[in-house]
Amino acid sequence: MVYRRYMTLYDRVVTFDQDAKGTGHGAEDAAANGQPPKRSQHTLVYDVVGHPQCEFIFSIAFPFHKATATTPPQVTVIREYAQGPNCLQYCLPTGGFDPRKHGNLLDCARAEMREEAMLMGGEVVPLLPDDHPGQSEVKWSRNSFKPFLFIDPQPDPSGHAARDAEEHTIEVSRISISELRSLMLGGQMMLPSIFTCYLALEALDARRLI
Repeated sequence: MVYRRYMTLYDRVVTFDQDAKGTGHGAEDAAANGQPPKRSQHTLVYDVVGHPQCEFIFSIAFPFHKATATTPPQVTVIREYAQGPNCLQYCLPTGGFDPRKHGNLLDCARAEMREEAMLMGGEVVPLLPDDHPGQSEVKWSRNSFKPFLFIDPQPDPSGHAARDAEEHTIEVSRISISELRSLMLGGQMMLPSIFTCYLALEALDARRLI
């Protein structure tokens, strides 16, 4: 461990063991005689980040609303400040697993949907198998995530009551599937949310809900 605040930075030292690429008659003679190839090693040091306080895993909720007589199928998305690119970005309700508050990752997804999108309930469809370790966030991060589809969640009567100070800046929108695809393809949405959208849209298409 090198640094710790909200993010924790680690040095990861990895030694790679590889076959040496021999040349000339010596390598050919060794292969002909059944001798093992020579090995070479090299060591690299990597920067790795993660959130140990969240056990390196988070949940994402995809709140889907079925078509009605007056509205097409819709999805609730949020828009919030992203500190890395220093701008507002669209995403789905997302948050880290807290073992002090959440019994499991589904509980985490429910809590984030309630806190950030002010929605609760609905039919739950896990978008990865139960035994899946979680989709890796990015290659330099220890974090992974589990996505969940919620079909027809309802407004939370408490409204903003469950939000913390940072979450009070979140904008909530309900958009059509075509608008969602435009956000996904237009570089306006965070990557874990885009991955979740693709899985959710496949599941909804299989159910003939879109």
